[in-house]
Amino acid sequence: MEDLKTELRDAFESDGYEIAELSTNRDKVRIAVRDSEASGEALRELTHDVLSSDDVLGFNVTTESTANDEINTVVSFRYRG
Repeated sequence: MEDLKTELRDAFESDGYEIAELSTNRDKVRIAVRDSEASGEALRELTHDVLSSDDVLGFNVTTESTANDEINTVVSFRYRG
């Protein structure tokens, strides 16, 4: 999973996104992006550039507020690779 996290972080950051958090828990991946206006479709495409769409289950995009009154966009999905 560490290689997966590195690949995703590199892809998101090279596309101009600042990662607030990237974590895994068993087969669940969670990526918090410091961009409240990030496009869910753009994040999906970026994720699928790194991972096969067959390996990504339950792709979800939400927002969350932080303790610093910022809004992050959060991508989460199950990885079956």
